[in-house]
Amino acid sequence: MVFGESRIKDLYRRVVWGPYRRAFDRLPPGSEVRANRLLGRAVARAARGKRDQVARNLGRAFPDRDLDPIIDQLFQTHFMEQYISWSFHRIDRDTWPNYLELRGRAHLDAALAEGRGAVLLHPHMGAAQMPLAVLGVLGYPMNQIGGGGVDVVLSETGRWAESMRHQLEDHIQATIWDGTGFLRPVLRALGGNEVVLTAMDGTGGGREMGRRLTRTVLGQPMNLPVGGLYLALRSGAALLPLVTYSSRAGDGLFVSEIGAPLSLDRHARLRDALETGVDQVAALLDGHLRTHPGDWHFWDEFQPGRFLVDPDEAAA
Repeated sequence: MVFGESRIKDLYRRVVWGPYRRAFDRLPPGSEVRANRLLGRAVARAARGKRDQVARNLGRAFPDRDLDPIIDQLFQTHFMEQYISWSFHRIDRDTWPNYLELRGRAHLDAALAEGRGAVLLHPHMGAAQMPLAVLGVLGYPMNQIGGGGVDVVLSETGRWAESMRHQLEDHIQATIWDGTGFLRPVLRALGGNEVVLTAMDGTGGGREMGRRLTRTVLGQPMNLPVGGLYLALRSGAALLPLVTYSSRAGDGLFVSEIGAPLSLDRHARLRDALETGVDQVAALLDGHLRTHPGDWHFWDEFQPGRFLVDPDEAAA
């Protein structure tokens, strides 16, 4: 979710990124995530405009569901994710189980045992960078396709908070590649049997990158990126689905599931292989959003002209 700039927001940033953030360095690992979820729950009752916007978009997908519990969780997810960078310097080989339950790691190990590299294709759900941080700590050679970002002119305080977030993200043991740049370095990383994390849903915030194909997700025509498919097809790497969502039980705050490799038509023309591959991606994304709707970050952009196809453009 994206909230507009204001003087009140700048004051809030100074408090949250200053004394509030520093207080958690004296508290147990994971306490910062739990507190920020509570912060989101409180804001959910006050932000009526954003709540109404999200409700309209959720209604497109789930016209017959009770949306209030989903919206409450969305705000918790948003505030947790906004400050998840506070956790990265706290994650090591001893503390990572406090944050994440990692399932399906054997699929990744099997893919790397073949020596072809692996692409982890994920939606922006839960703490989306948490598996990147944990797998890096566990010794996997991790890479991420970054870029996009919020299409908003930030205030001076906003730029300060953004800079601090980037500094904290530097604790992730991974190489971050600019998604607007050339993909040759990423292909070389895969050729070196490394792991690349990239999105199946989009970047959000008003800026999208790369080629997209339209498929039906939750009954709506949605533009899906094909970058992860392209990387796997061009490099020969395995393409593994990954999803992260809030835990309802167990020790970790989140669950990350790595699935078995997707079946790609590697003998077809690239264009045809992308078309058939994105069918599988659309089905995966549809299933994740139906099962864990409160964990997705982009419901405020699930509308025509953003993630969904604009009817006027489709008719042109």
